[in-house]
Amino acid sequence: MNKTRELGRRLELPRALWAALVLLAPPRAFASESIYAGETVKTRAEYEGRVTAAEHPFTFLVDPSTPSAGVFEAGYAIGLGSGVSADRPIPVVLQNQGVSNAFSLGYGVTGWLEPVVNLDVTVNTTTQQTTLNGFAGAKFQLTHPDSPWRAAVLAGGLREGWSNAWGAWMRASGSFSTGPFLAEANAYVEHVFAPGRDAVDYMGMLGVSYRVVPFLRVGAEYVGQDLEGLVDPEAEGGARMGLGPDLALDIDHGRFQVVVAALFGLNAISPTAVVRAGLVGSF
Repeated sequence: MNKTRELGRRLELPRALWAALVLLAPPRAFASESIYAGETVKTRAEYEGRVTAAEHPFTFLVDPSTPSAGVFEAGYAIGLGSGVSADRPIPVVLQNQGVSNAFSLGYGVTGWLEPVVNLDVTVNTTTQQTTLNGFAGAKFQLTHPDSPWRAAVLAGGLREGWSNAWGAWMRASGSFSTGPFLAEANAYVEHVFAPGRDAVDYMGMLGVSYRVVPFLRVGAEYVGQDLEGLVDPEAEGGARMGLGPDLALDIDHGRFQVVVAALFGLNAISPTAVVRAGLVGSF
């Protein structure tokens, strides 16, 4: 009888150790092997209770995260400018007053690949003229979704409504997170295939955000547009820059995300203020 009890104790000890390891080990230890294998994507965001890996902590910046595999993202954003058209973060066309409506759609083909389509409908409130701008492309997440350092590259083509010209664009997005703090940067370039246009248009964006509670972030964003104007003042009339606060809200564990931000001009040729608000839903 004593030998039987001793054998039972020896068999139970490994089971107890294994149970303890399962409970105490960090989530990434069990997630890393399935991220790129076409299985269910397990990321830091999902372990925090989110329904999708994609995050939208900023209004003007694009986060390097992508949706979980099989998840659709549909978004709408409205932009208002101080006496200007708001179809870009800091609009080039200063004489037009209007409202920009942006509709977006993306799909998580895998945990790192997301095709994207965007349509901007800008209405000039003075002339009641409507302009349609659109772009399509894809986002490629280059780093492990659970890493504190993340990076993505986006690229595609665009159609400019007011000039009826085609173009190409590329964006690089990177972020670093530690605890509730997040820092992010974007670099954007585009070329429009039309006579008299700049060889390349440049845009740079920076953002910082702090998660106050699990469903709420507060932070700030900086946008520098037409940065080629810093070297050549005749390019687009010069560079335009803005800085302002933002707020990001998760609803239903991230199934819906609301973002709101305001930019205030930092130089004379920038609009006094530009406001943008957006809603993204995951399905």
